[in-house]
Amino acid sequence: MNRLQHETSPYLLQHAHNPVDWYPWGGEALERAKREDKPILVSIGYSTCHWCHVMERESFEVEATAEVMNEHFVCIKVDREERPDVDQVYMDACQAISGGGGWPLNAFLLPDARPFYAGTYYPPERKYNRPSWTELLLHIAKTYREDRPSLEEQAENLVNNISSGGDRLLGLERQTQGIDTLMENLRKNYDSARGGFGGAPKFPMSQSLELLLAHGVLSGNNNDVFQAGHSMRAMLAGGIYDQIGGGFSRYTVDANWRVPHFEKMLYDNALLLRLLGKLQLVTPDPRYLQAIEETTDWLQAEMSLPDGGYRAALDADSEGVEGKYYVWQYDELRDLLPPEDADLVADFYGITPEGNWEEERTNIPYRPGPLPVVTDLPVDVAVAKIANARRILADVRRMRITPGADDKLILQWNALLVSGWSWCYRATGDERYLTLATELYAALTDQLNSDGRWYRNRTSGQLGAPAFLDDYAALASAALDLGEVTFSLDYGLKDARELVDHVLETFSDAEDRMFYLRPPNESELPVTTKDFYDNALPSGNSQMAHNLYRLGRLTGEDRYETRANRMVEAMAGAIERYPTSFAGWGLTALLMQSDARELVVTGEGARRAAREFLSDYRPGLLIVASEVPRDDVPLLANRYITELRYFVCENQTCRIPVGSSDAARQLLN
Repeated sequence: MNRLQHETSPYLLQHAHNPVDWYPWGGEALERAKREDKPILVSIGYSTCHWCHVMERESFEVEATAEVMNEHFVCIKVDREERPDVDQVYMDACQAISGGGGWPLNAFLLPDARPFYAGTYYPPERKYNRPSWTELLLHIAKTYREDRPSLEEQAENLVNNISSGGDRLLGLERQTQGIDTLMENLRKNYDSARGGFGGAPKFPMSQSLELLLAHGVLSGNNNDVFQAGHSMRAMLAGGIYDQIGGGFSRYTVDANWRVPHFEKMLYDNALLLRLLGKLQLVTPDPRYLQAIEETTDWLQAEMSLPDGGYRAALDADSEGVEGKYYVWQYDELRDLLPPEDADLVADFYGITPEGNWEEERTNIPYRPGPLPVVTDLPVDVAVAKIANARRILADVRRMRITPGADDKLILQWNALLVSGWSWCYRATGDERYLTLATELYAALTDQLNSDGRWYRNRTSGQLGAPAFLDDYAALASAALDLGEVTFSLDYGLKDARELVDHVLETFSDAEDRMFYLRPPNESELPVTTKDFYDNALPSGNSQMAHNLYRLGRLTGEDRYETRANRMVEAMAGAIERYPTSFAGWGLTALLMQSDARELVVTGEGARRAAREFLSDYRPGLLIVASEVPRDDVPLLANRYITELRYFVCENQTCRIPVGSSDAARQLLN
């Protein structure tokens, strides 16, 4: 056993038995490298990463390979989900060298932690146009001994590249001042045949779909609304959605949403629940409601942690085989169900004797067509039979050996789930989702806040690193979302404001424009980085811009909106050119260019009266309700009347207050 045996990260513990002399990231390893003047190998991954497992089996578990690693390098393992700051620096280096990246990420550093080379997966022998892992190790060790100045030069160039890389996005020239070019560029990437964006591998890209939906609602562009729904319905019919157990996989290896990479991430499901809630508000669909319910059931059954909150992920593999837990043989259906039901279920889920996943000769449940296409049975009878069969299959599947679970409680990802369930409550009116959201928010405070300081994660009872920008941004957004659905002003005016003010004070760059991922005075890394890209997760900077915009409108304090405007303006050219990479930014830009609208409800029964307006999706509409005078809140100042009153305002001009929801709705429409 190596030093990783003392860690709590599931990913690090997976490597604790390796013959490699792994260190966790920290002072002990970095000081040894300096003391012995030895290069550092940093290997970065996460517990549900399939190719991380492959490289471990092929190389890190092999004694001869470990001997080479131990002789020539100080070897460090990093869980990227615990330390996104470490991951970002060395991923930026990898992308600067090769133009690509991924995990496992293997970076080679000088003793002062500056990177001079980085790559991803390496096989045990030459293939895929790559050297073997051992060849690479020996070559780098030889170069370090015999030509160190070249590595010093490469490290200097990489550090300069990383330091300035993000800032190159700022100030890119815009083609237009409006939002039209941004939306045109977003639509160019849309797959009109299969939904979603781009080809294989295919990711949900929920933030881009949210941008389409919001623009469609605000502009009256029904095609944008259709495309957002088209993509979600395609996912819900595909293998990326777990037809038996609920929840979404991270991506599919094909362009048709059919063959998933089976790992399930908490953040994907949180963001897709948020999108489902918004879609249900705009274009109600029983399939959206079913997916909200099934995904929530799965989260509670398979992802909840005993002390509160939700685990990070489920692995793709079980028993060493990718997807084994989730796939079915045709004969299994024949054994488990009556013959007529087995035929119906097989047709409904596309299950065949030969296997619909041809490479593996097994079946991934998906939906090849609606019920009338696959059966002549009355719809209600067919629905009941399929629901019963699904319960049977789910019960049988639970008896299989389950995929590995990553039990980290991560602040950012759980905060995104608070927001997701807040939107599910708006879409359904079901108190279940509001209760889940508020209980999770309270659990995060209990589990991840200690002595007034927030932490990134908790694993096996131990707190991880101090919270990063992404954590604060997601939590502030969750607080604002809860405030909007509960009409409890403290969520926004107290919690969100405290979080945002802390970020402004400690994470700001020298120009007071963007934010570092980690406060620069707390970092042992050779570069302090800023992340702007909205990838699978929204970037901390884009979420902060959105939070600042919302908080400025709620509090009436110009400093928040001024900072948000400065951030979005600096990113305007990048947003316009590459909207799928900056969709969260795009949504904030869209709202800033739209009319600022408020609905203020005061008087007896104000909260109950305001609640009915939650069932409409009106992007950018701020709803505030109070049953007591609140002159400390600009939107409520001098607007309290004992009787129920509705104030509809637009661009800082308010209509005459009205006394009924119908009259208020007419003004809003």
